[in-house]
Amino acid sequence: MAEFFDENLLEKDSITPVYTKESVSKYTNHLISQKIPFSYALVDIDNFTYINDTFGAAGGNRVLSDVAQTLIRNVGSNGIVGRNEGDEFVIVLNNIIGYDDIWNICHKILVEVNDIELPEIGKQTLTVTIGLDRYPENGSDFDSIKLSADKALFRGKQKGRNCFIIYLPEKHESIVPKTETQKALASINLHSSVFKFLTANNDLADGITKLFNFMSSYFTVDHICIQNEKKLYFQKIHQISKNREFFPVSEDFIRANINKATDMLYLSNIKSLQLSHQTEFYEILDSQKITSSCFCEISYQDKKYGFLRADMTGTELETRLWEYSNMDLFFNAAKTIALILNFTGKTIKDLV
Repeated sequence: MAEFFDENLLEKDSITPVYTKESVSKYTNHLISQKIPFSYALVDIDNFTYINDTFGAAGGNRVLSDVAQTLIRNVGSNGIVGRNEGDEFVIVLNNIIGYDDIWNICHKILVEVNDIELPEIGKQTLTVTIGLDRYPENGSDFDSIKLSADKALFRGKQKGRNCFIIYLPEKHESIVPKTETQKALASINLHSSVFKFLTANNDLADGITKLFNFMSSYFTVDHICIQNEKKLYFQKIHQISKNREFFPVSEDFIRANINKATDMLYLSNIKSLQLSHQTEFYEILDSQKITSSCFCEISYQDKKYGFLRADMTGTELETRLWEYSNMDLFFNAAKTIALILNFTGKTIKDLV
C-alpha cells in the first residue's frame, strides 16, 4: 500500500476477493495526490459472455474468482487489484512503471490464466487482454490515465486478445473505444447483415459466398467454410492465414465435443484436446496450423446439414481468438442457412 494510506477506506467486491472500483479510484487518486508513480492496468476476460451463457452463473463466478486470485498472486505487495464491473478487473502497481517490470508481471498473468483449469467450464481455455497506462508519463489525473488504459485494452482486443498493450501516445492516442450503446447497435447491424446477405436473392450459394467474404474480412478469420460429409464447401481463406490447404475434421470428433445446448464447439486453444487425451483430433487441427476453431451446427429441428466452421492459424506465440459476439454471428449464420435449406428442401450439395 502507498505510504500513509488508510487501508480501512478500501471495500471488497461482493463476488471476488478484490477491491471495488470505488476503492481503486480512492487509492489511485491518493497516489496522484502524493505524486507517486504507478501503472494502471485494465484486465478483461476474453469471451466471458460466452462462458457465462454456456456454463451459467456458477461457472462464470468461479472464473471471476480464479482470475482474481491469479491477479492478486502476481501483484502481491506491489499494489492492489480491483474489479470495475462485469468481467473487467483493474490493477494498480505502486512505483512500478519500468517496461521490463511491467512486461514480466503481465506476461506471467497471461501464462497463469491460460493454465487455469476448472471443472465448472470443462475444456474451455481462459485468456485475458490487458491494457495499461503509466503515471505521470502519460497523464496527470485519474480519468486521463483510465481512458488511456482503455484505449490500450481496445487495441489489444483488435490485435487478437490474449495479450497486453502498454499505452503509447504516438500509437494509441487517436483510438476511440466504443460505448456500450455503440457496441449494441453494431451487433444489431451485423446480425441484420447476415440475414441480408443470405436472403438478398434466390441464390443461397451466392449469399453464402458473399457472407463468408464479409466475415473473413471484417473479423480477420483465417479460414471459414461449410463442412459436410467429409468435404469443405464455400471456403474463404484470408491472405494472412498461415495455411493455404485445409481438410475436413471427422464429424465424430465434433459431435463428441459439441455443446448440446448451443449446437456449437469452440476450441479457444487446441492444446485443450491434448489435456483431454484427444490426440487424434488435436493432430488433425495441428497439421493444418490451426490454433483455435469454432464449429456451429447447421441444423433445423431434426435435420442436420453440416457445420459452419471457422479457424484461426498461427503458432503458439501467435494465437488469435474471436470474441463471443463474433461466435454469436457464426451461430446466427448457421441457423439462418439451415432455415433456408429446410424451407427450400435443398441440401448443401444442391448448392454447388
